[in-house]
Amino acid sequence: MKILVPVDGSAYSLKAVETACNLAKSNPPSEVVLLAVYLSLFDLEDEGHFVADKLKRQAENALNAAKAKAQEKNITPVALIATGDSTADEIVDAAKKEKADLIVIGSRGLAGKTKYFLGSTASKVVTYSPCSVLVVKLQED
Repeated sequence: MKILVPVDGSAYSLKAVETACNLAKSNPPSEVVLLAVYLSLFDLEDEGHFVADKLKRQAENALNAAKAKAQEKNITPVALIATGDSTADEIVDAAKKEKADLIVIGSRGLAGKTKYFLGSTASKVVTYSPCSVLVVKLQED
């Protein structure tokens, strides 16, 4: 089984990594693919620095934290980074390219905490994914 896990550095995405690793261990042989996405906002500047550079560093940091979490679970993941205009579109495209059997995604990400709604990225991924999607929630949800 090939499991794709989108990561953004949030507690929700780290819980998704943990869940994916547990699934992979209970369904060998499985592969965990971590995906960090940053938006391509190349023309915007913040204090003289391009916003895309900052977003790329954040994505790399999220990917490193997710890899460390997977390695704690004795899983050696594949790590990917993508950029585009829509995080959800990049996740769906990666699922297609990687021929993922399952996407494990946090119910929310860094964008916000609306109490009663599924995050917009997770919602779009559930709607347009080429494979099954497991949405992971935290205990406090």
